Amino acid sequence: DTDKMGLRSMFGCNYEAVALYRISLGVMLLFELVTRFNYLHAFYSDEGTLPLRLLRPKIDIVYKIVCVHCYSGSMIYMQLLLSIQVLLAAMLIVGYRTKVASIASWFLYLSLTLRNTWLNFILDRYFHYLLFYSMFLPLDGMWAIDSKVNSKNKSSTDTFVTPATIALKLLVAWLYWDAGYGKYSDPLGGWTLNAQPLSALDTYVRHTVVARYMYGILGPTGLRYMTPTVVYAEMFCAPVALAGSYFRKNTIVYGVILLMWFMHVGIAVTMRNTVLLSLVANCAWCIYLPEGVGKNIGFSSKKSDVDDRKKSSFLQKHGMSALIIAAFVSGSIWFETMSDDCNQSQKHIW
Repeated sequence: DTDKMGLRSMFGCNYEAVALYRISLGVMLLFELVTRFNYLHAFYSDEGTLPLRLLRPKIDIVYKIVCVHCYSGSMIYMQLLLSIQVLLAAMLIVGYRTKVASIASWFLYLSLTLRNTWLNFILDRYFHYLLFYSMFLPLDGMWAIDSKVNSKNKSSTDTFVTPATIALKLLVAWLYWDAGYGKYSDPLGGWTLNAQPLSALDTYVRHTVVARYMYGILGPTGLRYMTPTVVYAEMFCAPVALAGSYFRKNTIVYGVILLMWFMHVGIAVTMRNTVLLSLVANCAWCIYLPEGVGKNIGFSSKKSDVDDRKKSSFLQKHGMSALIIAAFVSGSIWFETMSDDCNQSQKHIW
């Protein structure tokens, strides 16, 4: 059935794409955690800006239980926890005990964020979402130590659909639509062709050496014309990629992914303090990579003799993950749109 295959490709993923997602996310997480060692004393220890004697009176019992980083404020304890997180990130990269590594990485990153919420910003939200959904993906399916030890004769090019693949793809689509529409509806019109006195990119592309070279090449006129293209690229990139997947037009899908990767790399080299955020955003696009991506990048993949129909029926059984993801999504929407003011444990932990 063409429609069924189209929807499967549209909302599903393949083992090679998940493997690239796992490896790239693990590398970015490892880099982020290693840099945190520089800030443990100042922001997470009892000798820093937020000692536990000031934090504990402001939080409730649920917060204290969930945030294991609140159990002690000693530097040795903080270094131990962060070292465990680094080890878990390395396990994700090589694909060893990926289920344990993904669950523990997500929980400990949540705990680390709760220890000092003043430091929380969009990069942490990306990590929270990407690590959360990674818990429900078959991270050990390809290019992993576990895939060699526990061989399941998977076909790396098979497309499977799970609640996590659906939610993650829709999340990416929503994030970019929200970002693009926010620029489109800017009351000051800074992202329009007729922005006055300067277009938004004209004010942004000045931060780095690369940015200044770019400014010199394009000039104010070039940046003025480029500014609204960012808006429409963000709004329609994911819908076009989903449509390309539905009609199995891999060229369109690759084109969109490369466009967004190029955009984020451009942000990274032209704006200060955006490198890690841009690269983490690129990780999310791995989930959109179509079947055969391994072959396309030069890695051969073995086809299995397993009956696809039998395997599909097994992979479709994700009742528990569907329940957890639905609760997570519903709760997030409720907190952002309908809830009254919440106490710290409810608002911050969610």
